[in-house]
Amino acid sequence: MAGEASSRFTDVQIRSVTAHAFGPLAGETLRLAEGMTVIVGDNESAKSSWHAAILAALCGRRRGKGAPRREEQRFIDLHKPWDREEWLVTAEVMLDDGRRIELRHDLAAKVACHAKDLDLGNDISAEVMNDGAPDGARWVGLDRTSFAATACIAQADVLGVLGAADGLQETLQRAAATAGTDATAAAALECLDSFKREHVGTDRANSTKPLRRATIALQNTERALDDAKASHALYLQRVEHTEALHRHAHDAQQRVAAYEAAAATHTAEQLCERLREAEELDARFGGLAPPDAADDDEIANAVANALASWRSVPVPGASGQRSSAEIEQELAALPIDPEGDTVVHENVRLAEDQLARAEAQLSQHDRSRPAATPPAPQVAAGDDELLDLARVLDSPIPEVPAELVQRERAAQRAASAPTGTSPQAATVGSVAGIVVGLAALALRQPVSGAVLVVVGLVLAAYAVVRRRASEVNEAVVGALATAQAAVLSARQQLAAAEQRRAWAIQRCGDLGLPADAAAVRAIPVARAAEKSHAESLQRWTEQRAALADDFSQAAGGLAGALAARGHTDRVADLAGLRAATEAYRADCATRAAQAAAAARRADLVRQLEAALEAERRVASDVQARGAAANQLVRVARERGIPVDTPEQAETELMEWQQRRAERISRLSDEQKDWTQLNALLNGGSLNDLRSITSTASEKAGALAARVSPEVLATVDGATADEQLPRLREEAAQTSNLAATAEGELRQFAGAVLSVSEAEESLEGARAELARVCELEETLELTAGFLKSAQERVHRDIAPLLANTVCAWLPKITNDRYVDVVVNPTSLEVQVAGVGGTWRRADLLSYGTAEQIYLLLRIALVDHLTRGHDTCPLLLDDVTVHADASRTVDILNLLHEVSKERQIVLFTQEANVATWAQRQLSGPRDAVVQLTEVSST
Repeated sequence: MAGEASSRFTDVQIRSVTAHAFGPLAGETLRLAEGMTVIVGDNESAKSSWHAAILAALCGRRRGKGAPRREEQRFIDLHKPWDREEWLVTAEVMLDDGRRIELRHDLAAKVACHAKDLDLGNDISAEVMNDGAPDGARWVGLDRTSFAATACIAQADVLGVLGAADGLQETLQRAAATAGTDATAAAALECLDSFKREHVGTDRANSTKPLRRATIALQNTERALDDAKASHALYLQRVEHTEALHRHAHDAQQRVAAYEAAAATHTAEQLCERLREAEELDARFGGLAPPDAADDDEIANAVANALASWRSVPVPGASGQRSSAEIEQELAALPIDPEGDTVVHENVRLAEDQLARAEAQLSQHDRSRPAATPPAPQVAAGDDELLDLARVLDSPIPEVPAELVQRERAAQRAASAPTGTSPQAATVGSVAGIVVGLAALALRQPVSGAVLVVVGLVLAAYAVVRRRASEVNEAVVGALATAQAAVLSARQQLAAAEQRRAWAIQRCGDLGLPADAAAVRAIPVARAAEKSHAESLQRWTEQRAALADDFSQAAGGLAGALAARGHTDRVADLAGLRAATEAYRADCATRAAQAAAAARRADLVRQLEAALEAERRVASDVQARGAAANQLVRVARERGIPVDTPEQAETELMEWQQRRAERISRLSDEQKDWTQLNALLNGGSLNDLRSITSTASEKAGALAARVSPEVLATVDGATADEQLPRLREEAAQTSNLAATAEGELRQFAGAVLSVSEAEESLEGARAELARVCELEETLELTAGFLKSAQERVHRDIAPLLANTVCAWLPKITNDRYVDVVVNPTSLEVQVAGVGGTWRRADLLSYGTAEQIYLLLRIALVDHLTRGHDTCPLLLDDVTVHADASRTVDILNLLHEVSKERQIVLFTQEANVATWAQRQLSGPRDAVVQLTEVSST
C-alpha cells in the first residue's frame, strides 16, 4: 500500500474545507488561497477548530481495532460535536496534474470515507489509503502522523516535533536513501529482527523460541548431571556414615564397661579407707563412750549475764555541750523581727535594669551618628544619561571576525566545485542484494546471506551519495549567501559602534567632563551617597528622640518603684535618683541582718531541749552502773572468788570462762570422734565392715580384668556412677542408629543415577545452544552493517536540514544566531552566534526556541518533499511568543515560502492581522476574518 502511494507523489493545494459537523462548526466552508492565507479570529471564533478540521479533512483518521490511542482520544474529546452524532468534514484539493479531488471523512463511523475525482467521478482512494482510510498526506510523500509532526503546527506546539522524532525517522530515511521508495535500512533491520525473533528469540522466562528452548535444555541437562553426581556422592557419604555409626556403637559399649569397672574400683577403695578409720577409732576408745561437757551450763550463763550487764552500761561523764542555764540566758538577749524589705524588691530591681538598658542604648546611639560625605559635582545631566555614556565608553569596538571572512571564502570555493549524477542501477542492485541476502538468512545460510546484504548496503550508500550531490550544491549556494550576509552584518555593527563612541565623547565635552567611563560613572555614585547620608542622618535623629523618651520613662519608673517601697523623697536629677536607690539598698541590708539575728530563736530553743535531755541521761547512767557493779561482785563471790571492786570481779570471771572453754573444746573433739566411729560401722560391727570390704574388692578386680588398663586409666572413678546411666543410653541409641543406617543404605543403592548417561545428554544440549548462538551472532553482525548504513544516511540528512535552517536563522533572530547543527535522530537543534558558542535551542527563551523549531519544521517539510511534491503548511498562532520585530521577520519568511508551497496561518494577534492587510493581495494570497461562533 505504501509503495503504491509513493509512486504517485504530486503537488497538493487545498482549495476549500467544509465542516459539516466538527466541534462547534456546522455546515460552514473555509476557502484557502493558492499562496498564503492568514485567518484572523478572536477567542471563541473556532480558530483552533478550523485548524484541526483542515488536518482531519486532508488526512482523516485511522480505522484501527481496539480502543483509541491517547492522542486520538484527546482529538476526539476536543473536536467531536457534543450535541450531534454526525462528525463529518470534506476538502477539495487540486493536484499538479490538474485533477480536482474531494476528500470525505466520516470521523465518527470511519466508513463513508473516500477520495473522489470531481471531474471524472472515479474513486481514487486506493492511491492514498493508509490504515483503512484515505490519507491525502500520502500524495506529498508523508502520512497523517509525519504530516501532523512537521507540516501541521497546533497552537503552542511548535516544539512538539521533538516528541515525534522517533516516528519521523523512517520517513527521513526513506526520503534520503531511496528517493521516495519504501525500501529503507530500517525496513531491512525490521526483517532481520523478525527472522531473529522467529528462529532465535530471546532468553526471557516467557519465551518459547529456539534460544530459550536450547538454554532451558542445557540447564536441565546440567542439573541432571549435577543430580547424578550428587546422588553418587551421597551414596558414598552414606556408606562412610554407616561404617562410622558401627565404630561409634562399639566405642560406646567399651566406654560403658570401663566406667562400670572404674565405679566398682572406686567403691572398693572407699570401703578399705572406711575400715581403716573404724579400726583406729575403736582402738582409741576401747568400746567406752566419752563423758558429757554440758554439766555446768547454768553457772556459766549467770557469769555471762553479769559480765554483759556491766559492759552494756555506759560510764557517766560530761555532756560536751553548753548547759541549759547558758542557753536560756542567750535566748533572753535575742532582738525582735524587723518591719520592711530585707531584700531589694523585684519591681525596684526591674526598674533599675530598665533604666540601665535605656541609658546604654542612648549612649551607643550617640556614638553611631552618621559621618558626613563630600558633596557631589554639579553636572547638567541625569543619572541615566551619565550611566549610558559610561557604558558606551566602556564598550569595545567590535571587529569583523576572521572566521566569517574565511567561511565566506570557503563557501565561494564550494559553490564553484562540480557535482556528480545519480546512477539508478545502483539503487535497484542494492534493494535486490538486501532481499536475496535476507532470503538466504531465512534458509539458514548465514555466511552467503550476510555477504549479499553487505553488498546491497554498499550499493545503496553509493546511490545516496550520488543522488544528494545536486542537492548539496543548492545548499552550498545558500551557505554562500548566508556567509556574505554575516560579513555584511558584522561590518555594519562595527560602523554603528564607532558612531556611538564618537557621540559619547562629544557629549562628555559638552558637559565639561573627561571622556573617561570611571569619572562619568562616579558622578551618579556620589549623588547616591549624598542622598543616602541625608536619609541616614534623618533616621538617626528620629531614633535618638525615641531613645531619650524611653530613658525619661525608665527614670520615672524607678522613682515610682522606690516610692511604693516607702522611700517617698522626691529626686530632682539622675544623681539624686541613684542616691535614693543606694539608700534603699542599705536599709534592706540592715533589716536583713536584724532578721537573721532574730531567726536564731528557734535553733536556741532546740539546743535548750537537747541540753535538758542530756542532763537527764547522765543521771540515769550513774544509777544503772551502780546496780551492774553490785551484781558482778556478787556472782564472783558465789564462785568462791574473793573480790572487792567490780573491775577486779570482771577480770577474775573472764579467766574462769577461758578455762571452761578449753575443757569443753577437748570433750567436744572426743564426742565427734565417737560419732564418726558409729557412722563408719553403720549400725553393724567391725567384722561386718571387714566382710563387705572384701566382697567389693573381689567384684572390682573381676570387672577391671575385662577392660584395657590404658582405657581404665582415663576414667575418673569418683564420677563414674553419675555417668553410667547416660553412657548406657548412648550405647543403646548408637547401636539402633547403626542398624537403621545399614538398612537404608541397601535401599538407596538401587536408586543411584547414572553419571555417564547424564554427561552424554549434556554434550547434545551444548551443541544445539552453540548452533542457535552462532545464528544469533550472524544476524547481529548483519544488523550492525545495516545500522552503519543507517548512520551514514543520518550524516547525509543532518547538513541538508542544517543548511536550510541556517539560510533563514539570522534573518528571524536579528543576526544573533548565524550557524546551526541538527541531530536527525532526536531532531535536537543547536545554534551558535558570531562568537561560535553552541547552545541547545530548546534551552533558549521559549519564543526563540519556537522560532528556531518553526524553521526546522519548514526544513523538514522541504527535505521530505523536495523534488517531487509541494506540501501545504498549517500553522496556528506560531508568532504568539515572538516580539514585534521577530513577528514581522517570521511573517516575511512565511510569505516568501508561500511562493513554493501553500501556507495557512491562523492568528489572534492584531499586529499579524495588520501585516496581512498590508502585505497580502492578489489572487495568490488572502485574509479571512472569523466571527464568534454561537454557543447554541
